[in-house]
This record gives sequence, C-alpha cells and structure tokens, in this order.
Amino acid sequence: MSTTKNKEKKKLTDEELLLAITRLGGKVTATELSQTLDFPARTIRYRIKRLREKRHLDRVWPQTLDAKLGLGETGVILDMSDEHRTLPREFLFCFPNFYVNYATFGRYNGYSVAGGYPIGAPQMIDRIVRAMKQMGIIKDAYIFNTLDFISLSADLSKYSPVTGWKWDWREWVKHSEKLIKRGEPSDLDFDTNPGTMDYDHKDIAIIAEIKMDGGDLTHKEISKRVGLSETQVGVRIQRLKEANVLRGYLWLTEQRPQTIVLYTYLELDDPNDPVLSCFLDLPFRRELIMDSPGKYCVRLMSDTADVVNYLKGLETLRPHLRSYFVQFCVNLRVIPGGMRGFYHLHKESTGQWEMPVEEYIQDLERFLKKH
Repeated sequence: MSTTKNKEKKKLTDEELLLAITRLGGKVTATELSQTLDFPARTIRYRIKRLREKRHLDRVWPQTLDAKLGLGETGVILDMSDEHRTLPREFLFCFPNFYVNYATFGRYNGYSVAGGYPIGAPQMIDRIVRAMKQMGIIKDAYIFNTLDFISLSADLSKYSPVTGWKWDWREWVKHSEKLIKRGEPSDLDFDTNPGTMDYDHKDIAIIAEIKMDGGDLTHKEISKRVGLSETQVGVRIQRLKEANVLRGYLWLTEQRPQTIVLYTYLELDDPNDPVLSCFLDLPFRRELIMDSPGKYCVRLMSDTADVVNYLKGLETLRPHLRSYFVQFCVNLRVIPGGMRGFYHLHKESTGQWEMPVEEYIQDLERFLKKH
C-alpha cells in the first residue's frame, strides 16, 4: 500500500515531460512517453494538450533533405535599394519558388528568402537576383545553397513562453573555450554527395501534406489526400526515411513578438573545426547548414533578450573564423498556399520541377508598374 501511495504522490513536472519530448523526438507517442516516465498514457496526452494550450509547444515540424528529390535548397539575402525600400513585400510572391521570407537586418538590409530550384538548374537563382538588380530593386544579394544540414531540436525543458530561456551563457562561453583549446574535431556527419533517390509525384505529394500539417497527420489522413492506400503511404514514408529524405520531426515553440531568428554565416579552413561543435551546446532550435566544406550557416531561433549574450559568446569564436557575419530576421511570411503550393511546383504530368523563371520575372515587372 505504501508503494501505491508514494506513486500517487509522485508528480510529473512540465520540465520532466518537455525534457523527455526533446530527447525522444517530435513523433514520440504518448505510450512511449508513458513507458519512459512511468505515468499513464492518458495523463501524458492531457499534459501535452495543456502544454500546447500554454504555448510551450506549437507544432511538430518534419525535417527533409529535398536535394534527394531533385530540388535544390537556397537562402538568398536581398539588400534593398533606397529607391525601393518601401516596395510592398508582396513583390516576393511573384516567385512561387521562394516559399518563406523574413525582414532582415545586418550586413544586408531587406529580406531573407528561403526557396528552391530544380537541382539541374542552379543558375535560376542567379537569374532572379540579376533581374532584381537590373530593375533597381536591390543593391546587392548573398546566396547560400544547402548541400546538407544537421537540425537539432530545442531543449524544451529550458524554455518558458512567460520567462523565455533559462540558460547560463557564461557556461557556454567557458565550454566553447575548452572545446577550441582541446582542438577536438567536430566530426559532424554532413553528406557532401547526397545524390537523388528514385521518386515520383506521389512522394512529393506526401511530403507536401506532412509539411503543411506536421507530424500529427495519420497515414489514413494522408492516404485520403494523395489518393493512395494507407499501406502504400506507409511503404512510401518508410522509403523516404531510409533514403534520408525524411529525417525526423522536431517540436517547435510558438513564435512570439520577442522571437528572433539569427543566421550566422561562417567560413572555416577545416570542416572538422571544433568551432562548429560549440553551437551544438546551445538550447535553442538550431540548424547547421553546409554550402561547401568550408562554408556554413548556423540558424538559431531565440528571444531578443538572448541576442546580446549570443554576440558576446560569438566574440570568443571570432578569432578562429576565416570570415563571418550575422543577420537578424523577424516577421515570417509564407507564400500564398503555403508549403503545399510550393511542392506543387512539381508537375505530375512531366515528373519534373517546373519553375518558369522568365514568367516570374515578367510578373515582377508588372508588379513594379503597379507600385
């Protein structure tokens, strides 16, 4: 009886549950959490529901490497010209291959855009940038293409939507100094030759649905949307995982007015530089993105209150960088139709990614005339 009473007195804290969710990943089930935490699954489901209502958790986001589906991934930072600083931001919607954008400040002042291009036509992005320069919309631009990435979930046990991140920046600086002094290689497992898998339009359609509605979708729901049986959906999702296209799921925290996204662009002499390891210890959701073996981007999503301390910490790393710059990004905008619209640029009739860039540029010219 005493054992039962002790178990009844045991309480599951939000921190314990969030830590377990972080460690086990976005697609972890209530049953799996129940086994790990020794609480009933119904209790876990209720607590997760409450955490979402309290905005500790937002949604589950799937991680995909689209290069294996014939789609190059790119980030473009646009430095707006003085003449067109007041141009309505919707001019970016002339390019359906640019699926999201932020307002950005730093070396470049304008917009930070994430987009895609048929992997066999990387010159498309250069063509868009060149057209914007010729029209006088931008003064300059920086293009960063994704060869591979490593994406890490935020340590949700250290986050509160009320108080922000509970994090000791001084410890991070000390640990970074030790890592660099020891010279331990980062040993990050980037794939420098990802290649493509054998895919078709149904695979793209499945990815589109998962991207739109996150990890909460069941195989039954996906099957209704893409016109396949549940078994076929399951087989295709498993194949996408085995090909390392679908890399897992991360819980997102809700973007608040205080949310800021930091992009730190680095050039290093050695891809195994211990500097890269320093970013792994941060508690925020972070992505380490490789353009080439010496060129990287570290993407962090944090609160504005953490920016100064991050920059102070970066000061410790600066002597070890060949070059670097930081962009501050706020106010996310997504193209009309969201990610489903973006992935529908893959045409079932041809089995190809179709992005008529000259038509996009003509749309931009018409937009300029109206504004």
